Amino acid sequence: MKKVIAAFVPVILLMGAFSCGGGKSVRENERSSFSIDEKYDKATPARGRAKGVAAIFDNDKALARDRALNDARNKLVEKMLGATVSGRSLMEDFQLVSTLVESKSYGLVKDERIVSEGSDSDMYTVEIEGTVEPAVVKDAIRDALKRYGRPKFIVLVHESFEGRRSMPGYTATETIMQDIMGNLGFEFVDAQTTKNLMRGERSKMQKAMAGDISDDVRHLLLDSVGAEIVISGVAQTDDQTYILKKRFKDIDMKSKRASVTLKAVDVYTAKILGTKAVEAGGVDISPQVASRKAVENALKRRDALGSEKNKPGKFIEGIIRKFVESATHRQIDLLVTGLDYGGLKKFRNEVENRIRGVQQILDKGRVGRAARLEVYFAGTTNEFLDELKAKAERLGFMIEVPENFPNRASIRARPIDGK
Repeated sequence: MKKVIAAFVPVILLMGAFSCGGGKSVRENERSSFSIDEKYDKATPARGRAKGVAAIFDNDKALARDRALNDARNKLVEKMLGATVSGRSLMEDFQLVSTLVESKSYGLVKDERIVSEGSDSDMYTVEIEGTVEPAVVKDAIRDALKRYGRPKFIVLVHESFEGRRSMPGYTATETIMQDIMGNLGFEFVDAQTTKNLMRGERSKMQKAMAGDISDDVRHLLLDSVGAEIVISGVAQTDDQTYILKKRFKDIDMKSKRASVTLKAVDVYTAKILGTKAVEAGGVDISPQVASRKAVENALKRRDALGSEKNKPGKFIEGIIRKFVESATHRQIDLLVTGLDYGGLKKFRNEVENRIRGVQQILDKGRVGRAARLEVYFAGTTNEFLDELKAKAERLGFMIEVPENFPNRASIRARPIDGK
């Protein structure tokens, strides 16, 4: 009997794959936009010119000149990458993280010289000539992807193996997902912490699983455990052993079919980053092991999580791409105290126009000398605060930061005398 089993196991596995619709070839779509190391070995520098412009704010021509220079540098990088063979493959990644690497634009252009510059009453214009080295741009992109492309996950999956239910925080599916993605370098909230949250914060965790990232859920996940993406879903298996029995009556094996449905949500923005439904089969003497194998085979598909080291599946690639894109327009809730109406107006205008990476500031109301602002920033809260503190005196303020979290901060500000 053992010889019969050994002879038929490969056939059974093949049948299991076909019975569930199979999957695309691992070789298909093998190129990953996040596997940039091997693309540019033969990249050569490219030299050219670009013109940058910037508005003059409060007659500060020095600031406008700096901004016009950086605008020219960014345009030159984009122009030169698009003009080279190696650059065409690099452009997709550069466009993805261009806002995040903007502060490093000066380092991406070598042997730079100013061709011309000038200003009128409103605008400052600078034309530069310089050399763009794809290898340097690659390093900047790698750094940005390292900072923003490896978010921390929390996985919450309802599981049912042939009617036997397991609640999120306790499932085999979650363990399998963490093993697969952990081998790709991703970080997770540990299982015990997830279990504690499911027990102690059940109502908030139910909202998180439904994709309802309200303020209380966001504060719980980000501030307490640092979870930046929630992957929730359902995994269930059904028995299909009868299919085997029709062909191999004497074989003592169990065949299961798994269906896994997943949804990923950005905790910062509450945006859905991706959804996926996959199926696959699994075979083993043990029914439970067969179910686990079926789930694992489904998750390891190239269009799901993937299984090759350093090559995440298409579902994960899509999540990371959208997460990095959202990082260029991230909301930071800011509580500012110590300023009257006029001081707050000046503070808001200075920060919006003179702190690199700030795209917009919305006034959400004030009481006395306390005001709430929504800052949309290309980067993290810590990067925003570092930039703000470094420039505070030039903006005309003394700044203290009593507390800060991944998506919010409190600031005490006071005008510097004479400004």
